[in-house]
Amino acid sequence: PPEAALRSPPGQTPAPTPAPSSPPAHLATSRSRRHRFVGCGGRAAPARCAGGDEGAGVAAGVGPGGERTAASAAASAPAAVLDPEVIALREEVLTLAAASSRGQTDDGAVLQRCRRAIEDLERENPTPDPAASRLLEGQWRLIYASEDPTRCSPFFWALRKRMRGVSDPNPLSRAFFGGDDLLENTLAFTDLVPIKTVGVATQRLERGELVNQVVVGVFPTGESKMTTTCNYSLDPTDPSVLTVTVQKTQVLGASLAASFIDQFSFPSGEFLGDSARVRMLVTYLDDRLRIVRDADRQAACFVFCRNS
Repeated sequence: PPEAALRSPPGQTPAPTPAPSSPPAHLATSRSRRHRFVGCGGRAAPARCAGGDEGAGVAAGVGPGGERTAASAAASAPAAVLDPEVIALREEVLTLAAASSRGQTDDGAVLQRCRRAIEDLERENPTPDPAASRLLEGQWRLIYASEDPTRCSPFFWALRKRMRGVSDPNPLSRAFFGGDDLLENTLAFTDLVPIKTVGVATQRLERGELVNQVVVGVFPTGESKMTTTCNYSLDPTDPSVLTVTVQKTQVLGASLAASFIDQFSFPSGEFLGDSARVRMLVTYLDDRLRIVRDADRQAACFVFCRNS
């Protein structure tokens, strides 16, 4: 079954069973929709694949050595036949995400339209139990972030848990940023640094491993790829939630000016402790688009488009 690839890796201590997360307010009243699902051959298939022969018809593909690949898994997963209005809404989200520069524009009207379109699309999620779907697997590119694009990394979700309740001792930064949370003030300060640029941000999900990579450039040292590797499994209490555990963070592909940190690896999972385990709420999923939110901080929204 699809959830077999999402179970905790051997030897990993299962997470304590958390309380089910409440959906975002705009999803709590979403109406129920019926969708038809098709396999690769275009034949109608059940919305939820059961075990046995019925599920074998949409089994994930394997490589020459028997390994399961992300591309074959995504290709063999049942894809929803979307209603025309849902397709139009998805295209609107793609257009507005581009117009808003991944949600980073200063144009408040464009941002408001983009957020509203995303919420409307989330209400029309065509994939039942999205966190258990093989459509999750593959290479995804970030096209919208409700905050700085680097925050799509589960590392920052976990870091917020780790630093929760730590007050900023500096009265100047508290006054300037209007809050007393040390980490939030620190992140707000780094977001204002004019010599920092954020390039392409991607996530690769395959066989229970999530690799988040963001290209970050800082003058004059140049660009590097901030890479966080995580394990993920299906949350036992909610088929819309992935339990994501941060393992390590690396600096890869650093430019010559920053070669001294190239291949640097930080055991972020050990540093974060119990906070390394976060919950990713999948609010929309089809064969082209994926929308996720931090289940513990649902205002944090990230939209990904599948790489062709």
